[in-house]
Amino acid sequence: MSIAIIICMHGQLGNEILKTSELIIGKQKNIAAIEFLAKENIDNIIDKYKNKIKELDIKHGIMFFVDIWGGSPFNAANKFLKNKNIDIITGTNIPMLIEVLMERENNQNISQLSKIAIDSGKIGIKNIQNNVPINNIKVTPKNKILNKINKNNKNMQLKLIRIDDRLIHGQVSTGWSKEFNISKIIVVNDEVAQDQIRTNLLKQVSPPGITSHIVSIDKFVRVYNNPKYAHDKVLLLFTNPKDIVRIIKQGVTIKSINIGGISYKQGKTQITDAVSLSKEDIKEFKKLYKMNVELEIRKVPNDTKINLFDKIKNL
Repeated sequence: MSIAIIICMHGQLGNEILKTSELIIGKQKNIAAIEFLAKENIDNIIDKYKNKIKELDIKHGIMFFVDIWGGSPFNAANKFLKNKNIDIITGTNIPMLIEVLMERENNQNISQLSKIAIDSGKIGIKNIQNNVPINNIKVTPKNKILNKINKNNKNMQLKLIRIDDRLIHGQVSTGWSKEFNISKIIVVNDEVAQDQIRTNLLKQVSPPGITSHIVSIDKFVRVYNNPKYAHDKVLLLFTNPKDIVRIIKQGVTIKSINIGGISYKQGKTQITDAVSLSKEDIKEFKKLYKMNVELEIRKVPNDTKINLFDKIKNL
């Protein structure tokens, strides 16, 4: 049997890429595609991976094909990397997958197949005018914000405060970081800061050129008040509104909060496809509203703002 392959991308894309590949080269064995729905989180994907691994023949190893470096499918796959005979390929496209599927019957070496995947993925990207691969294009941020720094400002520049229980993932890495020309991402959470494995993983999936830090609430307040960091353009990430109420009470100035994703669990109220709130969440968000903090729901920068308070004022 050949090396097992698991494809997982946001939405139904993984299923559709597999269908397209099989339309071109025929039905494949020892391969599975997994959907990732908007209301799901990393734990859901990990469970799906485990179920598929039980169905596949993995004695020669597993290759995970995902879409975005730092996205939830990628982060979930990282949980299985204890086995050296496993690799994760990001930026999956059809030329890449087809080449690997055709080659894996004769090649049981994951390192070699990974190189084939990356090389064929790049070669498959061309533009019709010059008919040459597009490999080394520098992407300029869509909205590069140039700000004059107030010399009297002693606090770091908080460009975006976001609640997203996935923390650092694709929407943060490829969307918001570029939108605000971020230089530093800080995850503020007492529990995560004490989890060394999760801390290391979050740092690994940080966007190129951006430093990431995972700190406790009290440590962040100290850092915020340190003039040394006054020039840093920071994206703050939280998993819940209660932690933001705590830092505001300790003197951190926050005027607006972006809510990107809070996953559904039993007992929560789902107010959008990506945001589900517990009774405690609703209570804390109402506190923030009374503090005159803007509460806007947007998964990505181009989404239309949704006023969170309008969704919870009668709850």
